[in-house]
Amino acid sequence: MWESFVLAFAVTVAVADAWSRKIPRELTTCGLVVGLAYHLFQGGFWSALSTACLAFGLGLGLYELRAIGGGDVKLVSSMGAILGFQHWVLAVEVAITIGGVMALAAVIQRGACRQTFRNMGRLIRYFFTSGLGPHPEIQVKNESLVRVPFGVAAALGTICTVVLR
Repeated sequence: MWESFVLAFAVTVAVADAWSRKIPRELTTCGLVVGLAYHLFQGGFWSALSTACLAFGLGLGLYELRAIGGGDVKLVSSMGAILGFQHWVLAVEVAITIGGVMALAAVIQRGACRQTFRNMGRLIRYFFTSGLGPHPEIQVKNESLVRVPFGVAAALGTICTVVLR
């Protein structure tokens, strides 16, 4: 029964992010509350709570750099509450790998390989000269850049975790 909820949550996240490029707050809040409630009664509550907090902190750091959007922060936090630490780590590792492959495919499809390497150089140079802060142009809000819906990758990572456990 629990696995069905987790899979339904993941599929809903993937569809919402792929369709609208937004992850609804109501969905991530529901995932957080239901995940914590489940672990409160089934065991692992403190692991789920601390993982949600850790995920929020890490996500907030990436959000401050404008590397991910606010929905992604809430999504990784709710994933922590739903999965607990060990499964969350695996889901995030898979999600980052899938997200990287999706990004690479999008860069190749748009013919933006050179520009992407230039942007990587600009980011590194910016971090060395201005400190670790958001770049004024190379960030998630810039719609002219190649962007992929991380919710899809996170959903696939979650699904892989459920299947593999």
